Amino acid sequence: MDGFLNIHKPAGMTSYDVVRQAKKILKIKKIGHAGNLDPEATGVLVLGVGTATRFLQFIMDLPKEYVAEIQLGILTDTLDMAGEILDRKPVPPLDKEKVEQVLRYFVGEIDQIPPSFSAIKIEGKRLYELARDGVLVQAKPKRVTVYSIDLLNLGEDTIKIRVYASKGTYVRSLARDIGHRLGTYGVVKSLVRTRIGHFRLEDAVELGPDLAKHLIPSDVALSHLPQVYLREIAVKHFRNGNRVSSSGILRKTGYIRSFQLVRVYDEQERFLGVGVMKWEGLYPKRLLPPS
Repeated sequence: MDGFLNIHKPAGMTSYDVVRQAKKILKIKKIGHAGNLDPEATGVLVLGVGTATRFLQFIMDLPKEYVAEIQLGILTDTLDMAGEILDRKPVPPLDKEKVEQVLRYFVGEIDQIPPSFSAIKIEGKRLYELARDGVLVQAKPKRVTVYSIDLLNLGEDTIKIRVYASKGTYVRSLARDIGHRLGTYGVVKSLVRTRIGHFRLEDAVELGPDLAKHLIPSDVALSHLPQVYLREIAVKHFRNGNRVSSSGILRKTGYIRSFQLVRVYDEQERFLGVGVMKWEGLYPKRLLPPS
């Protein structure tokens, strides 16, 4: 039982809760996820099952889209409504032009300080574990990329936005920083992850007894990567972890640049794994075990 699952995570469950439940339903131990989602958040959570866990990183690296409602005027220790209120501040009058100007400030490459309640590790311990022990640690700023922020709705003390950003972007930190630019506080009131790359919310499935029916083959889940087909003589070299020269490549599909990750197949169109194309040939990156 191998492949990927596009799960619609419900509120109130951690990402690891979803993994544990999927293990029970599928009766398999080897399951991981492609990017943590806050317990109170809902939306797309991609799971890798069996040998597909080898390729989770290539899903994790994809950009993500969120729809978030930001509550202005309060500050909590978790930067969402589940946390303890630390302070309050008046919300200045808001207008669409002013809010959109502030949102534009965060588009592009930005340095972002992750929340104290997050899965980032410091000296081997996750920040949320330290925070639960009463130790709030401020992590170092991280460079992330926000591709776009759209204003969806504007209330007296709330704003609703759609965010499309690189991996590692914390919407809770974005809410805090947007609130600060508006002259007040900001925390996440609700959060939905609507997309991870080509995994969309409208295609996500609920946790249930028929979960196995929704498994997506690993190579299909990696459809954002172009394909390379190897001649029979080159397959053994590739599977043994060796470079394949251009003479061993039967054909390619899609535009492939140097250092591009690719899906690799044999002449019978059997998926072998992921490789990386360089000017001197194809190198293995992650391989399926021999069948």
